[in-house]
Amino acid sequence: MVMLNLISAAFSQNAKAVLIADSLTRVSLYDNNGWGGTPLAWTLQEHLNEVASNDDLVALARSHRNGAARAVAFRLLLARCDNRYRDILYCSLNDTTSFREQGFDIIGSTNVANYMVNAVTQHWDFQSLRDSIYLDSLIRSEPKLMETAPHLYNTLVKRSTVRDYRRIFTHKDSVTLDSMLFFTPNMQHIDRLYTILEELPAEECYYERLHQMYYDEGIAEALPNLCRYRREEDKATVIECLLEYSKGLDKEDAQEGPEGRTDQGLEAVAIWPNPAFLPALRKVRDYEVSRKHYDYWRIRLFYLALMAYDDENSYNFIDETLRMTGRNKTTQKYHLEFFHKAYETSPNFRYESLLKKYDKIP
Repeated sequence: MVMLNLISAAFSQNAKAVLIADSLTRVSLYDNNGWGGTPLAWTLQEHLNEVASNDDLVALARSHRNGAARAVAFRLLLARCDNRYRDILYCSLNDTTSFREQGFDIIGSTNVANYMVNAVTQHWDFQSLRDSIYLDSLIRSEPKLMETAPHLYNTLVKRSTVRDYRRIFTHKDSVTLDSMLFFTPNMQHIDRLYTILEELPAEECYYERLHQMYYDEGIAEALPNLCRYRREEDKATVIECLLEYSKGLDKEDAQEGPEGRTDQGLEAVAIWPNPAFLPALRKVRDYEVSRKHYDYWRIRLFYLALMAYDDENSYNFIDETLRMTGRNKTTQKYHLEFFHKAYETSPNFRYESLLKKYDKIP
């Protein structure tokens, strides 16, 4: 009879875990919805943590029908420092099932693979951001924040339950994961890949894979890396990207469809400032100084690309562009502002006199 009761209790606990997982259709990062209430997803996550065994979490993370449930089960398993997370992680890298993710009153979307990778590479848990750069900058920029928003204090600091799962995700694990993400085709749904690309050294052994990423898999962000090798055959590609400046925009310059690769082209020019790109850069400039809706990021990239040439022609090009923007005060304001920001990012004495010449932002 005792054994029967134990089996019945175990089955009941497992059934509860499955029932909760069936209801989990989104993930909540914090126990507050930004308005003082508790998101339903947070409550469900807490209940799942209470009733689910590690074996339950493994089963849910591997095969539950809800992507959000798979993600939460993985995160809870990781928090318990259960080493079985590794096999689940590596087997889930192609899981592109999307679900909603809530942080306070901001709701976005992610996918299972991306969520799992972020869980092991971004060291914070649902309950606390105590160790994060975000909280540090938040407190420094808003020193009275915790006094004026006590619910944030409770969420971020007072109720912290950080678990040190980092001891099971080692440096070796990090290298293994990054290698898998880089060398496995079609990993563009995982944000970590783009961090890897930003930090990748220009070693010859990576060129073929970067070439495959860009030309076969359509990962536009691989183009700047390709241009570190300065291969003649990639010049036409950079020019083609630059000339896609209006792709995906309607007649009012508002986004209407998939955008072009001009930003990646500008980033490539900043790495490889070749004279062959100047005619295309002029066309980009003519478009940007006349458009109705401004793309602030692109304006900054444009000036960074020109300053990379570091010669008299680029100086005159920038000078000419800033004069052209004087036809419209709003256009001039944004171009001057983002020329200044570009200079702050990549200061060069050659262009300092332009800062003085155009020192007043309207």
